[in-house]
This record gives sequence, structure tokens and C-alpha cells, in this order.
Amino acid sequence: MRELTLLETGYMASLLLASLVLPVLLSVLAPSGRARKISTRIVWAGQLVLSAAGATLLFSATYAIYAAIFGVVVVMMCASALLWLRDTPARNQA
Repeated sequence: MRELTLLETGYMASLLLASLVLPVLLSVLAPSGRARKISTRIVWAGQLVLSAAGATLLFSATYAIYAAIFGVVVVMMCASALLWLRDTPARNQA
């Protein structure tokens, strides 16, 4: 592990704040049925990508900015997927 600069510390702080967005969004939306299972998987996938971006930020000075940008973009994509699932009507059970 290496020492982080002030800018890289800011990147890490933004990734840590972004890691709170998906679970809070899931708890507020709280879909039911199969959408709940899919939503939980989306949150876990986003968290895994954020942890990989954080590890990249800690260990590589070359890819730090790219990892931070990629992590934030993935969180935005996961959040939009969660919002899309909330607006998708449930299919009728026969």
C-alpha cells in the first residue's frame, strides 16, 4: 500500500460516500417480490465494483483517477437501474 495524496484522499472519500447511496436507495424504494431480489443483486454488484475501485486507488497511482471515475459511473448506473425497477409495473400472476 502507498501513501495517498490529498486529491486521492478526496477520491477515496467520494467512493466511500457513493457506497452509501445504493443501500439507502434500496431501503427507501423497497420493491417486492422478484424485483427485490434483482435490486439486492444490483446493490451487491455496485458494492463489489466500488470495493475494487477503492483497492485500485490504494495500490496504483497510475490508475487512481480512472478507478474513481469508473466507480462513480457504476454507482450512477446501478442507481438508475434501481429507479427503473421501481417504475416497472409488476406482472400479473395467473
